[in-house]
Amino acid sequence: MEHTVIEQTITIHAPVQKVWQVFTDPAVTREMGGYYETDWKPGSAFAFRDAAGSKRINGLLLACEPQQLIRHNLLEPDNETVLSEITYTFREQDEYTVLTGREVMTQPLDPVAFEDAAAGWEFALKAVKDLAEKR
Repeated sequence: MEHTVIEQTITIHAPVQKVWQVFTDPAVTREMGGYYETDWKPGSAFAFRDAAGSKRINGLLLACEPQQLIRHNLLEPDNETVLSEITYTFREQDEYTVLTGREVMTQPLDPVAFEDAAAGWEFALKAVKDLAEKR
C-alpha cells in the first residue's frame, strides 16, 4: 500500500469563525505553542514558527478562502523541493465546525513514518479543537 495521503476530520463544538481564528490570529495560535507567518495571500511565503521563533515548517500559501479553506505546500528546509501539499477545509454545520486536514505527499512514506505522521495529524487537530472550544 502506498502511504502518500493522510486525511483526518474532527468535529468542533464552536462556530467556524472561532476555528478560523485558531489558524489566522497569531494571539490565538500562540496558545498552541507557535504562530503562522504569512500575509494569507495565495503565492506568499508560509511558515509556522514555534514559541522561540524557530521555523518548523516552510512553504507557499496556495489558496486561502476565509472560513472555508487553507492550502499550502511544505518545502524541504534548505531548498525548494516540495514534500507535500496540505489542505484544511472548514465546514459549519449547526453550532459545530467540521475541520478536515489532508496531506498529500510527493513520495510515499515508509509504514512507520506514515503512522507517526498520522498520529501527528490527530494530535494537531485535537489541539485546534481544544483551543477553539475553550474560546
